[in-house]
Amino acid sequence: MKPMGTITKYYPFIDEEIKSILNSLMDESSSYYDFVLRLSCAVLENEVSVDLAYISAVHAWWTRTEENMKLIQEKYRDVPCVRPWAYSHTTGEGDQAEYHDAVVEAIDKAMEKSLDDWMLTELHLLHTFYHWPLFGDTPSLLEPLEKAKDLIESNPLLKCFEPLLCAFEGMPNYREGSLKDAIIIFQRGQDLAESLDDSLFKYMNLLNKAHFLSNFNISESLDCYEELHELVQELEVPYLLAEILNDFAIAYETAGEYDLAISSHLESIEIFGLNETSCQLLSRIYATLGDGKQALEWANIGFEYAGDLEIPTSYYRKVSALALLNRVDEAERYLEAAHSMILKSGSETRLGSYYRASGELELARGDYLAAIDYIGKTQEISERFQSCLGQNLTLLNLVKAELLLAKQSTEGMVRYAPGKWLSKLENHAIDHDLPGVRMYAALFKSEFYQNQGLLRDALGTLRQALEITDSPGVKTLRRKITKRIQELDQLILDEELMS
Repeated sequence: MKPMGTITKYYPFIDEEIKSILNSLMDESSSYYDFVLRLSCAVLENEVSVDLAYISAVHAWWTRTEENMKLIQEKYRDVPCVRPWAYSHTTGEGDQAEYHDAVVEAIDKAMEKSLDDWMLTELHLLHTFYHWPLFGDTPSLLEPLEKAKDLIESNPLLKCFEPLLCAFEGMPNYREGSLKDAIIIFQRGQDLAESLDDSLFKYMNLLNKAHFLSNFNISESLDCYEELHELVQELEVPYLLAEILNDFAIAYETAGEYDLAISSHLESIEIFGLNETSCQLLSRIYATLGDGKQALEWANIGFEYAGDLEIPTSYYRKVSALALLNRVDEAERYLEAAHSMILKSGSETRLGSYYRASGELELARGDYLAAIDYIGKTQEISERFQSCLGQNLTLLNLVKAELLLAKQSTEGMVRYAPGKWLSKLENHAIDHDLPGVRMYAALFKSEFYQNQGLLRDALGTLRQALEITDSPGVKTLRRKITKRIQELDQLILDEELMS
């Protein structure tokens, strides 16, 4: 492999002997991942300097080669600067919850020793990976970020760490609803990383940019994920490929291409194993499709994986699945347990998730007005945070509640004029170019027409929906639509025979 800034950025801070070792390993390696494996072997089989042991621990952490991480820690257990790199970190918030305190303690102990500024900077940035709670403007993100920023500004040689600073600096914008401002920061970080030939730091900024773009330009977001996929294939790091597939799946889910989202999650799990986040996201997708059984199966796996960690998302997923299965009493217990966690977190986005879960529970109870009230609060939060996926989830639920309420109205139970939330869902799907969500909206619209006795309008709506896209990502939706078309054809035939 050719020398790359991901490795050579340390050269201003290390001696010639370490540079020579790293150069030789790069010459022998076929990819970055191969280099990391060779470096790990070198530090495990030989007595090396603290600086080289530290660098090997960092690269083992980035690639999440857990066996090598463990062996390096065992050999260099008495080296304080190596210790903070002992803890795994996947896309799951469970890792942040589980390891935050241990990571911070290890970093604090390392900093009790005399460390060079390059190590201090990188350890502060490591701290930001484990900020907890995951969402929100938290001290565990901002404080170490500012310390790293001060060090970088005081020493031009530390500018090599600035791209990673950008990757985290844009994140608080989510709390403020300033997603486009964040993307500008991520783009700056990406440009800096490219100029420094640092593929890992480019990856971090591009990953965040892709995620934030999915909230208002799904096409550009998917393009970024394609670019990330190519980058990861060059690096050949299995963990990073699994992470990309996980995040690719979220973009597909946002577009309403649920089958592609599911297959991406399953492929990610196949590469890197089960994790709490993938299980919960799969549960959410199946719940969106109305498959309570599958939603509960994945929620249960994720819940068990999370163990004793207080992660509200695990509880919400159980509530959604149990509500779909009309197991109301069980769902209520999980919702109550999640509420106390919400109060501790102080996160408005988590509060929105609580309202949505409450609304789903009211749907199961049959109190559709209460469901609309709860989920409407979530919709307000999702709009303020510009969360496209969040609005998908709330609007689909609001239309479902609206439809059920309209059916009650036709039965003389209440008076309700349908259409407000369906219209909003349709406009949202068109404005954000979400093909699967447009098809889902058509399914609901056909039900409204059918309830009003307008069978041909219902049929026409569904036939038009099949023309939106034939992507493999909407296979399940097309199957639902085709089945409904067959049912409507039969109803129309029966009506004609009776007339």
